[in-house]
Amino acid sequence: MKIGFIGSSEVGRFHIDALRNNKFDIKAIGTRASSSNCEEFAKSLNLQDQFCIGGWQEVLTKDVDAFCLCIDTLATSKILKEILKLGKPVLVEKPISINLEDFDCFLNHPMKDKIFVAYNRRFYKTINSVKLKCDNSHEGGTVVVNIPDSISGYKHFLSNGCHMIDSLRYILGDFEVVHKIVNYKKDKLDFSSISALCRNKKWSILLNAHSKIPYNFSITVNTEDLVYELKPLEKLTIYKGIEVVEPTLEQPIRSYVPMIKESFMESANLKPGFDRMYKCFSKFIKNQKTDICNINDAAKTINLCWDLIGK
Repeated sequence: MKIGFIGSSEVGRFHIDALRNNKFDIKAIGTRASSSNCEEFAKSLNLQDQFCIGGWQEVLTKDVDAFCLCIDTLATSKILKEILKLGKPVLVEKPISINLEDFDCFLNHPMKDKIFVAYNRRFYKTINSVKLKCDNSHEGGTVVVNIPDSISGYKHFLSNGCHMIDSLRYILGDFEVVHKIVNYKKDKLDFSSISALCRNKKWSILLNAHSKIPYNFSITVNTEDLVYELKPLEKLTIYKGIEVVEPTLEQPIRSYVPMIKESFMESANLKPGFDRMYKCFSKFIKNQKTDICNINDAAKTINLCWDLIGK
């Protein structure tokens, strides 16, 4: 299948690697008109003959089956609207936009079903293993979520922390924010930390978001007699039972050590999740039934992010 690619960022390299691995044919690549950065990017990937000096507008004129849109979030909505006019499928990098008004437009667009949102963590084997357990759980349980980040600011939380919120929605289903405590900075929307209690019919969720703390992104699901720990999301550790270690002269304190039942990590051959994501995108282009994150999912995720920050 023939692809028109819009983007020249480092994450774009991961997309192109996965496209090639799944036998897509990249027929055109471009960003801004006459972009020297994109031209160098294309050359580095042996796509110099597919480089469009006229930019993304020229890419849209090419005879392709679908598009990939992997550019800065601030410019994504504008170009996505132009792609949808062509009525062709498009895989677009998350979160599409951080502005709720943009989602109102896309949710009512006649071509909204052509949008495949690239929340790649939905395609992790680790996350799908936990989702399967949660789907089959009758009792539900408690979930603890940590969202640290090296960069502070609400805009970064919306554009990057949205991955964690979407992963939660994917694993547990829709949920609501029951109560939150937000430590704001001088800017009413900017924050240093968020602590929130969220829930749905089966799960109680304790969520902590804090920038610049020495911790890893994690989701820990406590259900029945097992604990499922995604820490980071690319690694799943399943615990069952506790080993009691009695005090000794060297260690005069009794300790309780969770017993590991199973542990595995995502494959690192390609960027995690990307290979399966593009296999699903291939089916999506052919109108075959497959797993995707659609525009409705993306809108719900950003709405939840804003609920946590405070609209």
